[in-house]
Amino acid sequence: MTSFYFSSGFPAGCCGDATDLLGLYLLKYHSLESNYVCGHGLGDSSNQTHAWLVCQGYIIDITADQFNDDGYELPSVIIDKQSPFHELFDKTTSRSISVEYLKGTGIPSVMAKVMSVMQARENTL
Repeated sequence: MTSFYFSSGFPAGCCGDATDLLGLYLLKYHSLESNYVCGHGLGDSSNQTHAWLVCQGYIIDITADQFNDDGYELPSVIIDKQSPFHELFDKTTSRSISVEYLKGTGIPSVMAKVMSVMQARENTL
């Protein structure tokens, strides 16, 4: 069986969807509001972008390790109040995670599928 990580290239290129998915989960199942943050311009690449979540003052980044191929030494998950890596981006933009905003994307259906599988597995334990 091929793993998701190797078949999709995760985490490379998946930061936006992963961030939206995590933000929607925190909102719907834990009533935690958060912001989707997109950083622009990293190092020598003004076109480089990356997305992460800010929730209750914490930077939450579940795909940061995709930059390890570029010479960074980042953990697979970052949860911290400050992050030297995230401060390297030249510019950031942000928006609130909202059900309404994500309604036109595939994120809610992915969330529903994940929750369905998790609940089915929980019921078999």
